[in-house]
Amino acid sequence: LSAATTFTFADNGKASTTRQERKLIMSGNALYSKQKYADALKQYELALKVNPQSAVAIYNAGLSRLRLAAAPGVKEEDRKEYEKTGMQAMENVAKLGSVKPELASRASYNLGNLAFNSQDFQSAVGHYKQALRLNSNDNNARRNLRIAQKKLQNQNKNQDKNKQNQQQKQDKKQDKKEQNKDKQNQNQDKQDQQKQPPQTPENQISQQTADQILKAMENKEAQTRARVMNPQKQNQNRRQSRHPW
Repeated sequence: LSAATTFTFADNGKASTTRQERKLIMSGNALYSKQKYADALKQYELALKVNPQSAVAIYNAGLSRLRLAAAPGVKEEDRKEYEKTGMQAMENVAKLGSVKPELASRASYNLGNLAFNSQDFQSAVGHYKQALRLNSNDNNARRNLRIAQKKLQNQNKNQDKNKQNQQQKQDKKQDKKEQNKDKQNQNQDKQDQQKQPPQTPENQISQQTADQILKAMENKEAQTRARVMNPQKQNQNRRQSRHPW
């Protein structure tokens, strides 16, 4: 997605422009059309010295900087500076929608292209929509808007899919962690059991001894029940023992 072309004056008779400013901008446009962007930029900067508020000169100078940023062989430091100042110029012109809607529409369109090329499709959609609000006849902006919207949908789908894959990986990792923990607990229980003393004759109770203890306990319980149920007989036996006939 390439940037839009330079902007010229729609009305050369406007009082806000001067003959010198217009001449410099036209000279810059001629150089720009020959892809001599550095020379064109110098002409636009001269025009800005004549009229620092010239929206057309600001726009065209920003466009030249963006072209220089994309030129082959440019130093990385210079590329970043051209791109930064070029975007700033577009952003400043895009705010002039109420006074210069056509120029602001082109600036918004260029910002949409920059965002698209950076794969920031959400921002690109917003810039293209703004360009169309200011100029509903901009078919390039309308076409690019559809492309950006499609790219954004695919990007969102891929992001959702990546989130699902990450969640599944986390779930598997957590399951594996819990399984390892259960295995460790089982091993610990096994070790604890191994630490317990073995059943030897010294600490074992024979079945015969167990039966004897159980029988003794049953006899004792039977005697206790008998005393509770026959208290008079118990008292009579006591009296007889005290006073024999």
